[in-house]
Amino acid sequence: MRSKRSGITLSLGGIGLIVLLYVSMSWIYPYSGFSLNKSITYDADSYLVEDYVQQLNDLTNNYETVSNEDLTHDQLQYLLPMYHQEWLISEEPIKMNEENIDQMAFEVKEARNLLISLAFEEIYLPNAKAQLKSSIEDSLAIEESIYELRDSESHSRETLQTQYHNLHGMFENSLRMLVTFYERYDEEKAMNE
Repeated sequence: MRSKRSGITLSLGGIGLIVLLYVSMSWIYPYSGFSLNKSITYDADSYLVEDYVQQLNDLTNNYETVSNEDLTHDQLQYLLPMYHQEWLISEEPIKMNEENIDQMAFEVKEARNLLISLAFEEIYLPNAKAQLKSSIEDSLAIEESIYELRDSESHSRETLQTQYHNLHGMFENSLRMLVTFYERYDEEKAMNE
C-alpha cells in the first residue's frame, strides 16, 4: 500500500513539475510555439513617448494648415496611421500579440508604398528628394524589423522588450525623417514660387 501511494505521489510530482516547467517556458518565451498566450506587454519609455507624440502633433498641426490641392501634403493623411499606432503613443503598458504585429506590418507596408508612389509621381528638388529617399529606406528597415519580431519564437521576454524598444526608436527616427522631408519640400517649393 505504501509503495502504491509513493508511486502516485511521485507521478503527481512529475506532472506538477512538467506543468511548472511548461508555464515557466511560456512566460519566458512568450512568442514560442508552445505558448498559449502569444503576447507580451510593452511598456514604453515615457520620455520616448512624450517626444514622439510631440513630433507627431507638430507634423499633424503643420499639415492641417496646408491646402489639400498639393499631392505631397494630401498624401500625409495616409502616412500618419503608420505613426499613430497605440503602442507608439501610449504611456500605459500595451499588450502586443501577433495581430498587433500584423497590423503594424500592414501600416508600414502601406506607408512605404505611398512614399514610393510619391517618389515616382512628383518631382522634388535635391534636398527633399534625399529626405524622401531616406524615409523610404527607413520604412524598409522598420518593415524588416517587424518581420524579425514576428518570427522571434525563440526570443526571451527580455529580448522582445528590447526589440520593441528598438523598433519604437526606429519609428521615431522615421518620423523625424518624414518631418524633415516635409520641411525641405516646403522650403524648396517656396523658393520656386
